[in-house]
Amino acid sequence: MVICVMFITIGLLEVVLTRSIPPYELCMERCGEDPPRREVWRFRRVEMCRDRCNREERIRCLAAHPNSKREKRKCWKAARDRCIAYSSATTERCGNYLGCIQICRQINTPPAQ
Repeated sequence: MVICVMFITIGLLEVVLTRSIPPYELCMERCGEDPPRREVWRFRRVEMCRDRCNREERIRCLAAHPNSKREKRKCWKAARDRCIAYSSATTERCGNYLGCIQICRQINTPPAQ
């Protein structure tokens, strides 16, 4: 009986511990923490990495909805929103800087049909 309970417990632990972490979250984590803004080269490298993560997530989202214009619009909007303000509650990328917001809108606007 003890062995049976032990196998069930181990099986449940394996299921819980092997939960899938979304690729976007893994990518953002690999980019690292925000360096101080005075370390310009490190700051730019992290920004470029996060932009790449956002672009890859947008591509994944668009590939998942090839026949739905509505879902594609949602993918583009989500990418724009991620660009303007990262998903982390502590990191505000653009703030009130209109130049940054405009760049995010330009990069994450669907191409004309």
